[in-house]
Amino acid sequence: MGIIWVLIALCVLVLVLLVLWLRERRNARIEHVAYGLREGEDSDEQTRTSITEMEAEFVEAISKLEELNLVKQDEWGHWIWIETGKPLGNDEKQG
Repeated sequence: MGIIWVLIALCVLVLVLLVLWLRERRNARIEHVAYGLREGEDSDEQTRTSITEMEAEFVEAISKLEELNLVKQDEWGHWIWIETGKPLGNDEKQG
C-alpha cells in the first residue's frame, strides 16, 4: 500500500513540474517574439513588427474597455479608470 502512495506522489510531482516547465516555455516564447529575436530574420524589422503588433493589441484592448465603459480619456489624453479615477496601468492594488 505504501508503494502506491509513493507512485501517486511521484506522478503529482511530475505533473507539477511539467506544468511549470510549459508555463516557462510559453513565457520564453512571448519574450522571444516581443524583443524580435526570432532566428533567420532581421532583428530590427522583427522588433518593429513586434512593436506594431503590441500597439495594435493595446488599441484593441482599450477599445474593448471603452465599450464596457470602464475607461475614458481625461483632459490631457491619459487613460483613466472611470470607477476609481486612477490612471490606467496604475499597479496599486484595489481593495
